[in-house]
Amino acid sequence: MQRPKNRQEARLQDLIVSAKQLNIHVRMEKLLREVGYRAHSGRCRVKGQELIVIDRDIALGDQIEFLANELAGLRAETKPEPASSQDPSKQVRTNTPCGEI
Repeated sequence: MQRPKNRQEARLQDLIVSAKQLNIHVRMEKLLREVGYRAHSGRCRVKGQELIVIDRDIALGDQIEFLANELAGLRAETKPEPASSQDPSKQVRTNTPCGEI
């Protein structure tokens, strides 16, 4: 891997490494634009592999923000729901005393 030139490039490389640890492939590509549509960076699944495509022509700060938000969203999707927000009929109840009065 090339040595980053500045802190922003280092941050982007750290995020790409984090994505790889989550088994997500990150590609930086020139997203073509035509009359009538504009391509955007985004996440998809190709042949079962999670893929994040980032427009290499957008500002470095925007690339970092996009990738950080995508990874945060993925982590939030994989976190288990807290027991208090689950369906009450599916919560596990224990018989513990409430305390003495």
